[in-house]
Amino acid sequence: MASLIRDKDGSKRIQFMISKGNRRTIRLGKINVKAAEAFKVRVESLIDSVRLNTPINPQTAEWLADLPDDTYAKLVLAGLAEPREAAKTRTLGGMLDEYFATVSVKESTRIRYAQTQRRLIAYFGDSRQLDSITSLEGDKWRAWLCGKKYAEATIGRDIRGARMFFKKAVKWGMIPSNPFEDVKAGRKTNREKAFFITPEAIFKVMEACPDADWRCIVALARFGGLRCPSEVLGVRWADIDWANNRFRVRSPKTEHHQGKAERMVPLFPELREVLMQAYECAPDGAEFVVGRYRDLGSNLGTHMRRLIERAGLNAWPNLFNNMRASRATELAAVYPSAQCTAWMGHSQAIAEAHYHMVRDEDYERAASTPIAMKQTEKSGAECGALGAQMAAQQQSATTGKEDQNGAQTKKEPALMLIPSGLCGSLQNQSMGIRGLEPRTPAFSMPCSTN
Repeated sequence: MASLIRDKDGSKRIQFMISKGNRRTIRLGKINVKAAEAFKVRVESLIDSVRLNTPINPQTAEWLADLPDDTYAKLVLAGLAEPREAAKTRTLGGMLDEYFATVSVKESTRIRYAQTQRRLIAYFGDSRQLDSITSLEGDKWRAWLCGKKYAEATIGRDIRGARMFFKKAVKWGMIPSNPFEDVKAGRKTNREKAFFITPEAIFKVMEACPDADWRCIVALARFGGLRCPSEVLGVRWADIDWANNRFRVRSPKTEHHQGKAERMVPLFPELREVLMQAYECAPDGAEFVVGRYRDLGSNLGTHMRRLIERAGLNAWPNLFNNMRASRATELAAVYPSAQCTAWMGHSQAIAEAHYHMVRDEDYERAASTPIAMKQTEKSGAECGALGAQMAAQQQSATTGKEDQNGAQTKKEPALMLIPSGLCGSLQNQSMGIRGLEPRTPAFSMPCSTN
C-alpha cells in the first residue's frame, strides 16, 4: 500500500498512491528505520480512511494531533489530512469550543452544560476526531457514566446534552450524523429523592434562621413555592400587593416562553406574616425582599443545610426543590389544577412528573373514608343541583304558552320530584374541615442576630 524508500544519504521517504496514476511522496528526512516504519503504518491508516471515506481511528487521530506543525503540513500536502485549523474544529474539543462560543444561554445553564462537556472530554479525549465517535461508543459512554455511579437523572441530562452538542455539529457540516441520537437518555427526574417537608419542620428551620433575609428565603421557597435561588432573589418589595394579598414573581427559567416571564402568587397566610415582619425591619430604600446573597454563585445550599442541622433535623435531599414540591403537593390537594399551575408556574404534566407526592395523611384519609361514601356525597350534590335546575326550567315554562304544559291542570310550581333513593342524604353529614396548613405560629424575632 505504501513503500518506505531509503536514499543514499540516509534520508527516508514514503511513496503511495490514493488513485491510479497519482503517486505521492512524503519526505521524512534522516530518521532511523524503526521510526520510519512506524510513520508508514500511520500513513497507511490515513490512506484507508481517505480511500474508503471512513473516520480516522482514535489512535491515529491522537497521533495526528501530537505531530509537529512542519510534519503535519507534509501530510496536508499529500492529501491525507486537513489544514490544522480546520482539523481542530473537527475534534471533540474544537467542536465544543465552537458550541460554547456561539450559544446564548443563562450563566446557570452554561455551568450545567459545562459539566456534560467535562464528562465527554474525560472519556473521549479533547483531540478525538468527531467522525470517529460512533453510536456504539455513545452507548459505551453511557455505560461509563453508570459505572461512575452518577444518578439516573444526571446521566439522562448528560446524554441529552451530548445529543444537543452533536446535533449542532451535524448542522455545521462537521459530521454526517449524530452518534447520540439513539442513545437511551433515561428519565429526567429521580423520584427516589422526593421528600415531603412538613410545615412543622419548616417552622423549626425558620426559628433557627439568623436574620430576616434567611426567614424570607425559607418562607418564599416553602410556602410560596418559588424556585430558589432564581425566583426567590428576584422578589422586590414593590412586587407585593398587600391590599389584594398577592405578589408578582419573575421567572428567569420560563421567561423565554410567551406570557411566562412572570406570574401572580397568593400571599398565603404563612408567607404574609414572615414578609410583613421583614418589611418592618427593611432599611429605607430597600429594593429586594432578600437583600443579601444577590450573586447567583452564592452557595445557599450549604447555608440551608447548616440551618436544618441547627434546627435539630436531618437534611433532606434536593433541599430547595423538595420545598417547592411540598407546596405544589399541598395546593394540588385543595385547589383546581388550573389555579395550582398558574401559581406555581409550571404545567400540569410537569407538576405530576416532578413535584406531586403522596403524603402520609393521604394514606390516612384514604383508609378512614370509604370510597362509596365519597361517591354518595358527590352523587347527592349532583342530584340536588339537577333537581334545582329542572325545577327552575319547569317554572319558567309555565310563563309561556299553555300548550307547552298541556298535561298540567293547575298553575302550581312545577317541581322535579327525585326519589330519595337516587340521591345521598346530606341532612346528617357535616362539612369537613379544609385548609392548607395548621395555624401559623407567630414569629416575633429580631431582624438579625449576631
